[in-house]
Amino acid sequence: MRRSLSHLLVAVLAALTLAPVLTAQCPTGQSCLTVHAQPGCDSANCCLAVCNLDPTCCINDWDSNCVLFANAACVGYCGAEASGNCFAAHANPACNNAACCTAVCNLDPFCCSSSWDVNCAIFAGFACPGNPGTCGVTADSCFEPHPQGACNDVECCNAVCTIDPACCEQSWDQICVYTAEEVCVFGCTPTFEKVVELEVEACDTRTNDPCYAAPSGTPEVAPINVQVSGTLGRPVASTNNPDVDVFRVEIPDTNGDGLARVTMSFVSSPAAWLVLLPDTPCAPVASNIVRLSSSLCVDTAAQPICIPAGFYRVVVATGTYPNISGGDIPCTFGNKYGFKVTVTQNCNACAASGPTCFAPHQSGGCNNAACCAGVCAADPFCCDANWDSDCVAMAVTNCIVAPPANDTCAGAIPITLGETVFNSGKAGVELSQPTECGATLARDVWFAFESDRTGSVEVQTCGSWFDTVLAVYTGSCKSPVQRGCNDDSVVCAGVGASRLSFAVQCGERYLIRVGPKTGQGGEAPIRILPGQSVECPQCQADLTGNGSVDAQDISTLLNGWGAASGDINGDGTTDAQDIAALLNAWGPCP
Repeated sequence: MRRSLSHLLVAVLAALTLAPVLTAQCPTGQSCLTVHAQPGCDSANCCLAVCNLDPTCCINDWDSNCVLFANAACVGYCGAEASGNCFAAHANPACNNAACCTAVCNLDPFCCSSSWDVNCAIFAGFACPGNPGTCGVTADSCFEPHPQGACNDVECCNAVCTIDPACCEQSWDQICVYTAEEVCVFGCTPTFEKVVELEVEACDTRTNDPCYAAPSGTPEVAPINVQVSGTLGRPVASTNNPDVDVFRVEIPDTNGDGLARVTMSFVSSPAAWLVLLPDTPCAPVASNIVRLSSSLCVDTAAQPICIPAGFYRVVVATGTYPNISGGDIPCTFGNKYGFKVTVTQNCNACAASGPTCFAPHQSGGCNNAACCAGVCAADPFCCDANWDSDCVAMAVTNCIVAPPANDTCAGAIPITLGETVFNSGKAGVELSQPTECGATLARDVWFAFESDRTGSVEVQTCGSWFDTVLAVYTGSCKSPVQRGCNDDSVVCAGVGASRLSFAVQCGERYLIRVGPKTGQGGEAPIRILPGQSVECPQCQADLTGNGSVDAQDISTLLNGWGAASGDINGDGTTDAQDIAALLNAWGPCP
């Protein structure tokens, strides 16, 4: 209920005699910024400040007027308007958005105990998302922080949001202000790379424009893969024509396919444009292969294109394409630009001779043309730069239409000593999880190893690019018995690669299960190494080793009757079955 003026005066007078009562109500558990039925609020300082203005706030309920007083008087209280903008530095602690204030102070308690300094304002830009905005629509200045994204100067706003999209998508924070102060003022200087090739032509001279504004001289030679820095100045008093800079670049073909992938970038302080032209004398700018515009020191880049190897020309001029302006810019500042011609050789990124689509590699593209084209259409990075794990994930999802042939134990593929590549993409999980090494599989594929040796062999996925789990079983697929399991081996290079040894006997069959611990996985190597083992005899019934199964072997078998020394069939004892095996093998060993 709104109080009358007379009521308020009476209350103020009454406060002189009610000071102990007011103090007793401060603090309580209720927020100073919300209406509640009890007197007082949760901050002693804010509560006393408000009750000194309106003692009834500590006598009756804490109503909307008390909240208004709190917002106006409680400096240093999180959420109070008096505490100041969360996105701007100020001397007192706290800021005017309670949730933002709490989030920042959890990161740095100094912001609520001492002052809301520049660091606190920067933290607010990360911890307090704010609201998206549209350049030119908001009335807020580009040079003052505010919770609404974007600012009132369209050109400056677009320039800043090109550099840092969060400035339009979230809040225009202190970092956005710093960026605006760098790029939204005349005379800004582009940020150049550490290695820069400087234009030979001096400011306000005309030695490298054979065709366009002041025909004179020859194009300068510009390197590839190195940023070139130049100037476009022409002081007001100058009688020279506008400055246009022309460069000649050679695009190489190092892989012999006749093509090269070219990416161009451009940055300038004045409004300027750049075109890449064929190496034809005085080629019209309209015949450009690449065109870029820049201003306010904001970097721009063109989409990579594949062009024939050879010579080309780069033309740089002030103004708005295709017009060449006077460029009346002092030679001392505000006249600089930079461009870079980056060349790579992966134009045939989706060639059949390329690497697999289902494992990461440093080059772009992969060897399945249809799969490669689909992935690169969704993410050009996969062809323009390198085929990383995200590209593999898209390839597995989009290009594998059925589980692998060895998805189940029953479909286990025979494997021998050496390296085999498996692909876990779209595989399922068949058995209950391994227990011996405490690991689980997200999906699995199966191999069958029929041992040609006795002792122990090693199975491993060393070099795998994803986290793998290995398990080995004997017995049937219906009743497998686990003989070993490994998750991450400390002596195996790779991302969570696995490695284990298991005992083998001649002629026995072992089931090997492998797959990713998480995710889809993809292609990876699995190897069977001989370990501490010896090969099984090629002619097991030749007990004497003379190259033939004959009477001497019968004598040796009988001398070992009941023991293992004459065992031929591998059951661990010498018996009638071994005599049968010996007779079946009678004669010269194969």
